[in-house]
Amino acid sequence: MVFSRTAMVDTFDYAFSEDGSDGFNSFKDLEILVNHVSKPIAPTITESFQDVPGRYGGVFLGNSYGEKQIDIPITIMASSRDEYNRKMDNLSKALINTHDDADTQYPLRFNDQPEVVYYGHFTAIPTPTFINEGVQDCTTTLTFMLADPRGFLPQRDIKITSNDQIISPAGNTTVQPVIHIIPKTDLYYFGYTLGDQYVAVGYHVDDGSTVTDANGHVTSLTPHQELQVHDPCNSMSTWFQAGQDTQEIKVYRGENDGKATATASALMVVKDNKGHYNWGSTGKHKDFYGPVIIHQGIPKISNYWKVSMRFHHIKRMKNERAMGKVEGYLLDSNGNVCGRMGITDYAEGRYPRGYIQLGSSFNATDDKGNYLTLLYNEGGRKNNGQNNHDVKVHLTKTVKVKTTSKVKAKAKSARMYQATIQREAFKTAAKKKTSKKKKKKATKKVTKKKSGGKSKSTKVSKPKVSTKSKTIKTYVMETTYMNSDAYSNFFGEFSLERQKKTIDGKVYDNWVAEINEWDPLHGVAYSPNNTNRVHIHTEKLDKSGKFGFALANVAATFMKHDIKEDLVSPKVGYYSDFETLTDLKIYTSDGSDDPDDIPHVIAHAGEEIIIDSADNTVTVAGRSVDKYVSWLSTFPSIEGDVSQEMHFTPDPANSDITLEYKPAVK
Repeated sequence: MVFSRTAMVDTFDYAFSEDGSDGFNSFKDLEILVNHVSKPIAPTITESFQDVPGRYGGVFLGNSYGEKQIDIPITIMASSRDEYNRKMDNLSKALINTHDDADTQYPLRFNDQPEVVYYGHFTAIPTPTFINEGVQDCTTTLTFMLADPRGFLPQRDIKITSNDQIISPAGNTTVQPVIHIIPKTDLYYFGYTLGDQYVAVGYHVDDGSTVTDANGHVTSLTPHQELQVHDPCNSMSTWFQAGQDTQEIKVYRGENDGKATATASALMVVKDNKGHYNWGSTGKHKDFYGPVIIHQGIPKISNYWKVSMRFHHIKRMKNERAMGKVEGYLLDSNGNVCGRMGITDYAEGRYPRGYIQLGSSFNATDDKGNYLTLLYNEGGRKNNGQNNHDVKVHLTKTVKVKTTSKVKAKAKSARMYQATIQREAFKTAAKKKTSKKKKKKATKKVTKKKSGGKSKSTKVSKPKVSTKSKTIKTYVMETTYMNSDAYSNFFGEFSLERQKKTIDGKVYDNWVAEINEWDPLHGVAYSPNNTNRVHIHTEKLDKSGKFGFALANVAATFMKHDIKEDLVSPKVGYYSDFETLTDLKIYTSDGSDDPDDIPHVIAHAGEEIIIDSADNTVTVAGRSVDKYVSWLSTFPSIEGDVSQEMHFTPDPANSDITLEYKPAVK
């Protein structure tokens, strides 16, 4: 088939790359002839009209513009049936795509206007109709639909050199620009405005805070979190012990008992004059028990807040059987428990767990659906120990035993008496005496021969048997798994933050929970790069609204659980857990989901900022900063063939700014 170079304008290219390469040409690759294509002027137009009863006419509510349809009539020339079949196969392979995402739009351009690219998909590839009987030449009409009815011209760049610069984009309709900014100084805030629309990225852009100059330096910014309480936990003056005469809270699986105290560096259980911890009354409680302390209060009740508590927990018993827990409780204005964080030991030397949970009761069966677990784990560094290892718990107990009295003088033992009885019974049986013997006192004569040759008879009395109490030493066998993990010897910070997150106009609670291990010798957090230490972070969006509350106060508990060693008599001494609270911080927050406590630089000098108005996304040096974008940002479009003025922060005099866009035609 001969096809002139000038006729190449009557072809189309399809599914090519962004740079124009690859893809299919209708003539070279698909071997079809494109007939006259009548490109539509406008997309599908749907009128919105409201009838009004009793009125002559109605109310016009505007037009909505839908897809644009391009019909492409083609002719397929084939000299044989084999050639026809081959070309049909090529068409189906090129135009029918089942391996791409269902919403993929493919580029198409007509070579009589190659600078305009349309994006769409084929919706109809009808069965061809043969032109004449006996020949394989045929025709059909392909239907190409444009969900976005615009045609796009090659990308253009506009260099922004001044905030007074007037731009006039090419094309004749609106397009979404991509803004590239490379600042010369560090930025707390950046963005642009176009008329009354804008993109604002940075701190407090929704509540009026401003930047002071074109460099992006901030004059007045308040932190989204304000520290209300910082208690070093070295005095009981800011705490009081819970009780009937003060205030009581409901501790999950725990009863208030014992007494707490403060040292120079921590709050903990007090010791008695023998150096023993005063947890409370041993043997009285079925579950955990120990002192409960409540903070004196915080300056301001906050709907959005952050709490961090630093605990120290060491299992000191060698076989890991000791059970304790150290916890912080979060309270609302009525003193109700609304959340907890801390570490709890499990029975028989199993792994302890660290956790942060919302709710007031946390039984997996009875309270299912009434609490929310953010973190619950073993922290790593697990050591299985000796599973099902039995240990002896020594104790003393009183038992009743039988005792036998001494025989009369000259009788060596009661055994002599028994031997005599047996011998006499044997003699009696041998003589087969049947006569009934007279009843006699239970004494027998025993003839003993002395060394002088004379025999002497000695009477032996039956010993008396009696019962009396006796204290003996014994033991019972108990099981220990001897398991240990990161929380078996842990010093670190637990934190929980309530944030607000707006999605589709609705505000939800976004919970941020963290557990970070600290170096107890130097009092600093271990580096996140230290993978052998606990660094756990999680965020959970709660759309139920069941667990949000205004924080009014906090409490702490130091508790133990009786084990067999506590319940035997006398008690068996062992090392109970070491539990302390060493630091407390409480912040009030505006609900921002910024993870940092104070405004900070979000774009450093030399880093490329990309504001993509098509996708409504913002990145700095490739990392997303969408969380800093004002929720009122509209990501405005620019209008083709219309002069308009845009204003940028930072000022173009102190940064390199390029506006990138693809002009479009209606």
